[in-house]
Amino acid sequence: MDTPTERQDLSYSHEELMEWPRDELSNLNPVRLAATSSLAVAQFLERLEIDERRELLRQLSTERAADILAEMDEEDAADVLEEMRPHRAARILDDFEPDDAADVVAELEPENREQLLAHMEQDSRESVEELLSYDPDSAGGLMTTEVDTALDRMTVEEATSRIREFANKHEDLHYVYVVNEQRQLRGIVSLRKLIQSGPQQLISTIMRSDIQGVCTPEMDKEEVSLLMAEHNLPDIAVVDAQNTLLGVITHDDVLDVIRDEATEDIQKLAGAGGDEDIHDDILFSIRQRQPWLAVNLGTAFIAAMVVKIFEADIGALPILAAIMPIIAGVGGNSGQQSLAITIRSIALGLVKEGDAKGILFRQAVIGLINGLLIGLLAAVMVAFFGGPLKLSIIVLSAMIINLAMGCITGTLIPLVLLKLKQDPAQVSSILLTFVTDTGGFFIFLTLGSIFLL
Repeated sequence: MDTPTERQDLSYSHEELMEWPRDELSNLNPVRLAATSSLAVAQFLERLEIDERRELLRQLSTERAADILAEMDEEDAADVLEEMRPHRAARILDDFEPDDAADVVAELEPENREQLLAHMEQDSRESVEELLSYDPDSAGGLMTTEVDTALDRMTVEEATSRIREFANKHEDLHYVYVVNEQRQLRGIVSLRKLIQSGPQQLISTIMRSDIQGVCTPEMDKEEVSLLMAEHNLPDIAVVDAQNTLLGVITHDDVLDVIRDEATEDIQKLAGAGGDEDIHDDILFSIRQRQPWLAVNLGTAFIAAMVVKIFEADIGALPILAAIMPIIAGVGGNSGQQSLAITIRSIALGLVKEGDAKGILFRQAVIGLINGLLIGLLAAVMVAFFGGPLKLSIIVLSAMIINLAMGCITGTLIPLVLLKLKQDPAQVSSILLTFVTDTGGFFIFLTLGSIFLL
C-alpha cells in the first residue's frame, strides 16, 4: 500500500493543474490525477469546457469521479453529468453522499433528472427523492439521511460492532445517535464514552438524553448555522414532530451555508447578484447587475434634481458646490457603517423581537456624536481655507444632521426589510446612498440659501 508521502509524490500540485495547457489535456497522467486531491482537480475542471471535463473524468473510477464532482459547484457538476451516459452518471451519483447527490440532481433539467433517478440504485434514489421534497434553504434540504445510529436496547459491544460498519462508509463520525425501534431519537453517545464503557453495558445507561441543538426539517438553514455555532456542535440531528430521526446536518455543510450567506450579503449590498462569481457568463452577470444599476441611476437623478432646485443659489455662491459632496459623502459613509453592523447582527441572530427602538436610538446617538466631532473638524477646515464663520456653522450643522440621518437610515432599512421577511442586504446600500445624497444636498443647500444669501 502506498504511504501518504508516496501518494503526494505521485499527485499533481494545484499550481501544476492550473497552469496545464488546455491543448495538452490528453497528456495528463491518469495515475497521478487519481492521486491528486479532489478539490484541486475540481477547481481545475471548473476552468474547462464541458466536453473536456467529461473526457478527463472518463479516465477515473466512478468513486473518484464522485469525490471530484462533489467538490464542484452543483450547477457545474450537473452540467457534466448531463453530458455523460445515464448509466455512468447514475453510478457516480450512487457514490455521492445523499445530501450532495440531492443538491446536484436539483440542478438537472427535469427530463434528465427523471432519467438519472431511474438508473440509480433504489436506496440512493429513495434518499435523494426524500431530500428533494424539502425546501433547499431548510434543514431538511441540508441534511443527509445517512446517520450513525444504535438501538437503545443494544449493549456497548453490539453498538461498537455496528459502528465499525458506519466507519467504513463515513469519513466523519462524532456521535452515535440512539434510537428506539420506531427510530425515535432517545439520546446520543460520543465515541469517547463508547470506548470507555464496558462491553456489556446497555447503550441506554451511558447515553445523554438532554440533546442540544436538535432542529426540525422546516428550520431555515441560517438558523441551523446559528444553532450549531451556539452549542459548538460538529453535527445536528433533524427530527419530525414525533421525534423521529430523519437525518443529520454535518459541520461541513453548515460551513458552506455560512460562506454562501456571507458572500450573498456582501454582493447584494453592492447591487450584484447574490450567486454571481467572477467566472460567470458575461450576459448572466449583466442581467444580475443591470436592474440595480437602473435603480441607482434613478435615485441619482432625484439627487440631481435637488441640486437643480438650488441652481441660482449655487451660482451666487459657488463654494456651496464644492462643499456639498463632502456633506453627502461623509453622511453616506456613516450610514454604511451602521448598515454593515445591523446586517451582520441580523445574520448572527443578535437582533430579537422588540430590539428595534433601542437599536435605532443607539445608532442615532452615535450619528449625532460623530456628526458633532466630524462637523467641528470640517468647520475648522472651512475656516482655515478662508470661508466665513456662517459657512463653518452651516457645515457643522449639516454634518450633524446628515450623519445622524445616515446612521438611522442605515439601521432602519435592514430592520424594515427583516420585518417584511425580505433579505436585509438587498437594495439597502442603494437606498441608503439615495437618502444620504439627496438629504445631504437638500439640508446643506437649504441652510446655505437661508443664512448666506
